[in-house]
Amino acid sequence: MTDALRRNLRLIALHELLVRTSPWLAVFVLFTRARFGLDGAIQLSGLYYLSVVLFEAPSGWASDHFGRVVTLRFVGLAWIGAFTCWLVGDESYAVIALGQVLLALGYASLSGTDVTFHYDTLEAMGRADEYADRQAAVASRGLAVGAVGALLGGAIGLADLRFAFAGSLLLAIAQFGVALAFTEPPRTRRSEPVFRHIARSVGYLRDVPLRWVFFYGVALVVLEHVAFTLLQPWLTEVLGETADDVGETPVVVGLTLAVVGVIGAIGARLSAPVARRFGLRATLVGLGAVSAVIVTMMGLYQHAAVLTLVALRSVQGAAAPILISAAVAPLVAQQHRATLLSLNSLSGRLLWGSILLVLSTNAGDDVGPVLLRFAGVSWTLVALTLVTAAIVRRHHGPVPI
Repeated sequence: MTDALRRNLRLIALHELLVRTSPWLAVFVLFTRARFGLDGAIQLSGLYYLSVVLFEAPSGWASDHFGRVVTLRFVGLAWIGAFTCWLVGDESYAVIALGQVLLALGYASLSGTDVTFHYDTLEAMGRADEYADRQAAVASRGLAVGAVGALLGGAIGLADLRFAFAGSLLLAIAQFGVALAFTEPPRTRRSEPVFRHIARSVGYLRDVPLRWVFFYGVALVVLEHVAFTLLQPWLTEVLGETADDVGETPVVVGLTLAVVGVIGAIGARLSAPVARRFGLRATLVGLGAVSAVIVTMMGLYQHAAVLTLVALRSVQGAAAPILISAAVAPLVAQQHRATLLSLNSLSGRLLWGSILLVLSTNAGDDVGPVLLRFAGVSWTLVALTLVTAAIVRRHHGPVPI
């Protein structure tokens, strides 16, 4: 078993590279906007997030009940189906929507499972105290390679946007192959029936500091996506292109996402040391404020100079999940960890998906006003996390990392 656990640690890094190298990210909104308009592109994004809501809790329970490994294998199967739909769907809204649902199923199954699989493996080896730094290194390498994926997606998207989906399909097949080689870590006990299991997982939120981390996790989903959902249409306008003729936009999107990924990799590496220096809550609130500043400037200015801020877009999304999982894992029993993290992700995606569907109504085709609406939501969440963090710290002290 020890050799199998060591193999897990080696393969976890490779698995992270495969799931984060996503050529489709560089072209998907360009693809859907050209076929279904800005309203349709936002609606399809909203469908994805609300679909994740449907799958998050069941997939978290499945991870805790049936095992991390079988759940990670299911991720690959769902993504293979998603990218196949995008390749063959073209202008069929129903087929592309099905692809979004399958993509959501895969990400819901991945959410919470990958990080708890890493933690469980280290815990079984008596090395759980290494988790924060090891996960930071894994996430950092994943983001760096993801930058290459973004460049690749943008480059091949020049010839045909669907080529990026073909590349993603090959990566999904490879991810499934790696998941087949994983070994399930020893488990302390099987989880309860699904509803009792979810209830016990939610019960951990009686702990006030953990409740704040959960609340921040909800806000995180919104804050890390406000500057990303409309990045591709925004860049189209910055470059003076149109929805029907995107010109060089795929390449610029790929370059932008590559820079974003590299900076995110640095942010992931620095996450644990910075949190130890400034405190978990202060670090998380500061990361949220960075996201709010970015989307505000994008809404106000359709200018290439704002790209210097956009480059910081993934810092929060790279660093915050590491800190959240490091704070949650020691406080939650093994058989409840993935479920609680999935419920956290579910709540955030429910909020963000609802926001997208509301704001897609009469959105028109002008990106700036929609981004400013996103900015208003962002600053509200930053203010709430700041005020509640101060209250929790006053009564309960800092959170060790």
